Amino acid sequence: MDTFDLTPDPKVLIALTHTPMQPLDALCELIDNAIDSFQTAKLQGIPVEHPLVVIDLPRPSDIKHGGGSIRVRDNGPGLTRDMAEKALRAGFSGNNPFDSLGLFGMGFNISTGKLGRVTRFLTARKEEDTAIEVVIDLEQIRQSGSYRVPFSRKQKEFEHGTLVEISGWWPEGNPNSGFVRKLVQYGIPKVREEIGRRYATILRERGVRIIINGDPCEPFEHCVWSDSRYVERKGYGKIPAVFRFNEVVGTQIRCCSCTALVPAGHKQCPACGSSNLRTIEERIRGWVGIQRFDHPTDFGIDLIRNGRAIRIGEKAAFFEYVDEFKRTIKDYPIDQPYGRIVGEVHLDHVPVDFLKQDFQRTSPEWQRAMSFLRGDSSLQPNQPGADQNNSPLFKLYQGYRRVRVPGKTDLYMGYWDPEKKRPVRVSRDVEREFYERFKRREPGYYDDTEWWKLVEEADKPPLEELVECPECAAQNLKTSEVCTVCERVLIGKTCLNPECRQFIPKSAPSCPHCGTLQEPQVQEPWKCLVCGRRNSPDEKTCSSCGMQRGTENTLSKEYLLKHSYKSDELSIPGCTVLLADGSRSAPVDVDTYITKVPISPPDQPDKQVPLIAFKGEKIEVFVDKNHRLFKTFRVRPEQMIAAEVALFLYDYNRRLCAQQQYQGLHTLSNLQWEILDMRWSDALEDSAERLREDILAFFDALRQRLPHLLGERAKDIFNDLSDDQKKHLVNNLLGRNIDISNLGDMKQSGEYLYYIDEQTVVDIFHKYPEEFFDGKFWQVTYAGISGLPDVAVEQARKSIVATYLNCLEDVSSFLRYRAPEAIITQRARMSLEFLQQKVV
Repeated sequence: MDTFDLTPDPKVLIALTHTPMQPLDALCELIDNAIDSFQTAKLQGIPVEHPLVVIDLPRPSDIKHGGGSIRVRDNGPGLTRDMAEKALRAGFSGNNPFDSLGLFGMGFNISTGKLGRVTRFLTARKEEDTAIEVVIDLEQIRQSGSYRVPFSRKQKEFEHGTLVEISGWWPEGNPNSGFVRKLVQYGIPKVREEIGRRYATILRERGVRIIINGDPCEPFEHCVWSDSRYVERKGYGKIPAVFRFNEVVGTQIRCCSCTALVPAGHKQCPACGSSNLRTIEERIRGWVGIQRFDHPTDFGIDLIRNGRAIRIGEKAAFFEYVDEFKRTIKDYPIDQPYGRIVGEVHLDHVPVDFLKQDFQRTSPEWQRAMSFLRGDSSLQPNQPGADQNNSPLFKLYQGYRRVRVPGKTDLYMGYWDPEKKRPVRVSRDVEREFYERFKRREPGYYDDTEWWKLVEEADKPPLEELVECPECAAQNLKTSEVCTVCERVLIGKTCLNPECRQFIPKSAPSCPHCGTLQEPQVQEPWKCLVCGRRNSPDEKTCSSCGMQRGTENTLSKEYLLKHSYKSDELSIPGCTVLLADGSRSAPVDVDTYITKVPISPPDQPDKQVPLIAFKGEKIEVFVDKNHRLFKTFRVRPEQMIAAEVALFLYDYNRRLCAQQQYQGLHTLSNLQWEILDMRWSDALEDSAERLREDILAFFDALRQRLPHLLGERAKDIFNDLSDDQKKHLVNNLLGRNIDISNLGDMKQSGEYLYYIDEQTVVDIFHKYPEEFFDGKFWQVTYAGISGLPDVAVEQARKSIVATYLNCLEDVSSFLRYRAPEAIITQRARMSLEFLQQKVV
C-alpha cells in the first residue's frame, strides 16, 4: 500500500504537546487553509468562482456521548498527491509565506490534534477521476511508533476541493479533554459572529462566503461617524472623525525560499543561497476613527494580516506608552471609563507568531508600523516628545479623548436639559436601540443621519416652531389654531352641519357660523382615561370623576412615558443595599425619567408634585426637575429618588421591624443613606477637585467669548497687560504647542484672549464691566437701566458690578487653594452657581 511519511521534527512534537490555543483559534486555522486554497488557485491562474467554505459543528449532546464530528470543506481546486503529503507533514514550510494565511503545516497539526484524535483528510481535483483520502489517528500513531500514514484513492464525494473532518474526542484526563466542548458551548450564533469579525475583510472584499451549520457569517462593520463629521479644537482646528491612510513606510528584500532578509544590492540570499528574491512593501493601510457610542470594552483597533484579524480591539499597543525609564503611561481612556476610538489597520508585511495569535512585537516591521500609526511619544499633549507627534492616532486623540459636552463640541448624541441649562448625553438605552438598527442596516441608522440629529439637538434649547399664516404672513406658534393677527383658521376641521361645511378651529366645541355642536355621535360606551370608569355614549363627562371625555390621565405611566426621557445618571440598575441583619436586599431595577411637563392631576393642574413612582417588578420614577422643590428649595432629585426606593425596600423587608435588635437600624433614613452612598456619593459629594474642574470649564467658556465681547478693545487690553500676565499668557501658549511667533497676529484678532489666565479675566471684567451685561455674556440689565435718577442708576450699576466681581474673585482665588476647607468650597460653589444662572 502507498503511504505518506508524516514524521515530524522533534521541535514540532514539543510544540504540538505544549502549545496553548483557544478553540476558536483552532477553527480559524482550518478556515485559513481553505481561504489560502482560493488564493493559491488565483496565483496559478485558475481562480475559483463563488469561493465557499462550509463548516458543520456537532451538537453538545453528540459530544457528550462521544459522537459527532467537525467538518470544514472548501470548493477550492484541491491538492495533488505531492501537495497533500507536504501539507500534512508537521512543520513543512513550502508555502508562500507572504500572501497566505496558513496553508496546513504546523497550525493544521496543532489545531486538528487539539480538537480530536482522528482527522480525515479528503481532497479532489477537477481533472482527476478519484479523490485522495488520508486518516490520521494520533492514538494509533502513538501506539505503533510510526509516523507513516496510509492514503488511498477513492470515489469522489465532490467535484473539487478539500474536506477536513475531525472526530474521536479526547477522553477525560487528557489535557485536551473538553477542548471541543468549549467550542460548541459558545453557541453557533456566537461562533458565526466571531468568524464574521475575524474574516470581515475577506468576506467583504474577496467575495468568499463562510457558512456555519447552514447559515452564512456576516462581515462585521464598525459603527463609526462618517468622514464628513468633525470637531474643532484650539490649536488643532477641524479634526475629522475618521483618518484614512494607505502609506508605504519602507521596503525590504526577502528570500522566497527561507524568508531571510537580504541586504540591498545582493543578488542571492546570504542564508540559503537562493536567488529567488522578492521586494516587500511595508504598506500600512486602513483607518482609525470614532465610534458613534462609547463603551467600557468594545473599542480598540483591529489589526489585520492578509485579510484575517490577528488582534481584535487592540488597546495596549495604541493606548499605552512605555517611556525611556520603562514606565507605562496609560493614555486612553483616562478621563472616563469608556472609550470610542476604533479602527481597522492592515499590516500584511508584519510577521506573526506561528499560531497567528499576535504579531511579533519585537520585530522592526512592527516598530516602524507603530511609529507611523501612534507616533513615538505618549498621546497626551503635555508629555515629552508630543509636540513632534504627527501620527493619525495622535491627531484623533486630541479631538476625541473624552466626552464632556454632548453635541457638536464632542460629537456625541444628547439633548438639552432645561434644569441644568446645558446638553446631557442620551440614555444608553437609546444608544443600544440605534446600534441594533444600525446592525439591521436601517436607513438613517446605518448611515449616521438619525444619530447626527441628536447631536444637533443637544446644542440648542428647544424652541417652539413658528409657522407662517398664508393669509397675512404673520408668524404663529405651531400649535396655534387661529392666526393671532388676521384670525384665519390655521389648524381646523370642517363643520359637521352638511348645510354649513365651514372650516372652523379644530378644538371648537361648536361651529361659530351655525352653532352646530361638533362632538361626533359615538354609540359605544367610553372608558374614562383618568379613573377607568365606563360611561354611556351620551355622557360628555365621567360619571365617577367628572372629567371631560378624552381627558388624558396625566398621572398615568403611559402619559408620563410619552412626555419624558430616561436619565442614566439617576437610574440604578440592579439596586441592592446592605440590610440591618447583614444580608443584601433582592436586586431591583430603578429606571428614572425626566418629565418634559409638570406632574399634576388632570383635575388639579396647579397642584404639581415633584416626583411620582410606579413600583412593581421594577421601580419607575418620573421627576419634574423644574418643580420648585428642586429649583428653589435646592433639594437634589437623587435624595427624593432614594427616599422612594428606601420606602420600597423598607416595606419589602418589613420582617426586620419585628426583630427587636434591628428596630433602630431598619429605618427609612438609614436605607435612604445606603442608596445615596452606594449610587450617588461621587455626584453629591461636592469635592474640591470637582469644583475646580467646573470653575475651569466656566472660565474656558468665558474666554471663548472674549474676542467677540471686547472687539477692537482687545489690542489695547493686550498693551495694558502686566509682565506677569504676559508671562502667564506665553506659558499657556507653549503648553498648548502654539508657536508664540504668531502672537502678533493673535493680538490683532483678539485670539490671545483664549489663553490668558483666570485672574486676568477677572481684571478685564473689573475694567470693562459694560461689555459683559445686557445679553452679551450675562442676561442682566446694566446699560439699559432707566427710569431712575442718575445717582440711583449709577448706584445700581456699581452694585451689579460689585456682586459679580466678588463672585469672580471667589472662584478665581479658589483655584489657588491646595486643600481648601469645606466652608470655602461651599462659598465658591455658590458663587459659581450665581455666575452661571444668567449666562446667555
